[in-house]
Amino acid sequence: MCDRFCGMSRNLQSRNKYPNPIETEMFENEDVRIEIRGNIPDNNKIGVIKEWEGCLRSNEVTKRYNRQRHIDRVPPLLLKGKRGIRNREYYEPAVVSLGPYHHNQPELARAENYKLITLEEFRLSCDKTIGFLYNKVSEVVQDARNCYIISSTDDYNDEEFTRMMLHDACFVLFFIECVSAVNNKAMLNNEYLGALGFAHVISDIFLLENQIPFVVLEVLLEQRFPDDKGEGILNKFFNYLNYGEMMITRNEKVLENKQPLHLLELYRSYFISLPASLGLGSTRARMWPILLGGNTEIKSYEDFNYVKRNRSFASVMELKAKGIFLKRAYKESSNEDIKFLSHCCYGELELVSRAISANTKAIYLNLIAYEMCAHNPNDFRISTYIRVMKSLVVHHDDVKELRNNNILLHSLGRDEEVVKMYNEIETPAVNIYMFNQLRREIEKHCNSKYKTWAAELITVYFSSPWKTVALLVASCILFTSFLQSYFTVRPLPDDSDAEMMRLLRKCVQIKAPPSP
Repeated sequence: MCDRFCGMSRNLQSRNKYPNPIETEMFENEDVRIEIRGNIPDNNKIGVIKEWEGCLRSNEVTKRYNRQRHIDRVPPLLLKGKRGIRNREYYEPAVVSLGPYHHNQPELARAENYKLITLEEFRLSCDKTIGFLYNKVSEVVQDARNCYIISSTDDYNDEEFTRMMLHDACFVLFFIECVSAVNNKAMLNNEYLGALGFAHVISDIFLLENQIPFVVLEVLLEQRFPDDKGEGILNKFFNYLNYGEMMITRNEKVLENKQPLHLLELYRSYFISLPASLGLGSTRARMWPILLGGNTEIKSYEDFNYVKRNRSFASVMELKAKGIFLKRAYKESSNEDIKFLSHCCYGELELVSRAISANTKAIYLNLIAYEMCAHNPNDFRISTYIRVMKSLVVHHDDVKELRNNNILLHSLGRDEEVVKMYNEIETPAVNIYMFNQLRREIEKHCNSKYKTWAAELITVYFSSPWKTVALLVASCILFTSFLQSYFTVRPLPDDSDAEMMRLLRKCVQIKAPPSP
């Protein structure tokens, strides 16, 4: 594995001087030798190398190595720094605790009484007894325990843990049904939690540390919706989060063959339109062979320069000035959230529509935290999508342009609040190859003089019908002024008037053909 990188890099003589290879600038004529050091036995080294190669080839390493995934806590590094301290509240429940991590907190005690009401309402909807639902949950209680971090459930015996799972899962499913079905039972949430508490429940059920194992939700969904196992309700609920409406607009199934670990993971799969996003397929075909030691030609040293690959591109209004216009994507079946098309005289940046509400920031932050955890999907698609939006949204005019194209719908009041939201979300890691491909295509279009000049002509003089009319009038005036100046310098011969009169007389003498 190490020998494959020898052709790309040179041996660093002064490793102590440059301890961090990312901070070292590399050039085409330089080679870097990467050595794997540490107290790892030779057999384990081979296993680690094969596992890394499998990650690059997008194999399901978790299946082959039988890793146990858990509902993780927020990585401590995300809570450090100024942004981490400001965003700490978005990782902690404000109204209701779900699962053992925040259980029995005094400030969340009010929702515990309401869980008993939602349990009774869910029981009536299923036409089952509480004992029957309890027994169904107890059948998967051991699997649910294994979904949490080791020793985090030791304080609860099987009976207490099963009761916790039953109460919390019924609360989540009852809330989802109330939002998706828009029935009168939704008034119970306002009555017991208040309007402000009801508004915070959505963000609470999508917190990373506030998740219920999906195996528990699935058992109860089968009792409430035996026909489709709750896919219709989940589809409407996710549509409400993504688009602000609850109509089923997609034909894909919400639940894939592989069972998600929890609701947050399921929503992430729905958000990014699996199995691809940002043109991952074409990126992998071009970049992965380089990392795997193939003979793919290296076009520039930028392919291996982290800073250059990770730099941002222009905002929405700057792209518009370069002739790149926004377009709303209507077919999400193509599995591409963001797509760029370069035409002869202009470019199109195609984006799917997304709704932004008061809960969006908390959901985005916890989706990023989920991707930063170990053993979770490490393609960073959510982080990459948000990084792209951070590049596009810099000024409130950018948000206005997104609104005018029905790409971004928000209920935050002012456009400046959307800019502030994206600015406060940090993306520690992104899929560089996906992000770099999009940035390269945009920069290639912007660097074309012909396309930028054509874009300036379109944006400046043909952006409205009045500017077009003004351009035509100005062109006519300029043309007539040119003719007047030309004939002033070079007048017609004196006999030209006589010749013109003879030609007119001949035209008058010609009789028109008789009408049929």
